[in-house]
Amino acid sequence: MLKAIVTDMLKPVAPEEAILRQNGVSLVYGDCKTEIELVELTQDADAIIDVYARLSAKVINSLKRCQVIVRRGIGYDSIDIKAATAKGIPVANVRDYCIDEVADHTITLLLCATRKVIKPREQVKSGGWDFKQFLPILSLGECTLGLVGFGKIPRAVARRAQCFDLKVETSDPFISDELAAEHGVKRVSLEKLLSTSDFVSVHVPLNDETRGMFTRREFAMMKPSAVFINTSRGPVVDEVALAEALHNGKIAFAALDVMTREPPTSDNPLRLMHNVIITPHLAWYSERSAKVVGEEAAQQIVQVFKGYFPKFLVNLEVSKLRTDLKWSD
Repeated sequence: MLKAIVTDMLKPVAPEEAILRQNGVSLVYGDCKTEIELVELTQDADAIIDVYARLSAKVINSLKRCQVIVRRGIGYDSIDIKAATAKGIPVANVRDYCIDEVADHTITLLLCATRKVIKPREQVKSGGWDFKQFLPILSLGECTLGLVGFGKIPRAVARRAQCFDLKVETSDPFISDELAAEHGVKRVSLEKLLSTSDFVSVHVPLNDETRGMFTRREFAMMKPSAVFINTSRGPVVDEVALAEALHNGKIAFAALDVMTREPPTSDNPLRLMHNVIITPHLAWYSERSAKVVGEEAAQQIVQVFKGYFPKFLVNLEVSKLRTDLKWSD
């Protein structure tokens, strides 16, 4: 029987298990924390479903019969793509899930930051009742939301933001002015977006170009009243620079669903700052999205076992090596 291995998610992962077993594939669950554990777990894997574990070149080069690696999510920065390609292993992700969920969470963070939801709740719980402590509060119809990146998720954010009469701008070098305009959004430079936006929301993948893209320089360009929102990947932000900007009044507030290290260390100052909201990387989740991501991960494994490239192939170069696989219609 073929074997698929989940690197680091505890049971149950019901969508994967049901689909794989129906297709004659057993599923083994791991909870790997180290490279050594990953090497030991994946030795006889025919397929790997990666959640958060880092599949380094050492791990990938140790694989003996793996036919496909699927990242159970959109980002795939945890996988050494070059090593997988050199070994002839297709790598896939799941691109078309949690779009609405992340967009909803982004708008939720924006509203919580604007309407000062957290601190007033704490005040009332302790017996207080004085809205004046939380002024000023901006009118959204007078504000600009700047979206860094304009893929599927930020386009969904733009639709929601426009319902609140927010003016929406985007900075994305990979789209045209015309495409942005089709969504009622103006495309501007990153510098202009940072200097004019009341809310800056980040929606970029993590790669060599975006890692650490928000530094002291970028925060210094923003309005002192600006709110910084990140629901993409933690390492796109220099967290030391962010904490300094918040502490020194360079920006007013940060709302984060992702961190460079998850969970953040106890000495990370962002955890305790009064002008920061942090949620534990939950923007992607709903009962629906959890089901969809599992199903699509499993279905792509089955595709490869049946002789086809996976639906969302990341390393297209591997098609030159895997002549045994076909493209599905």
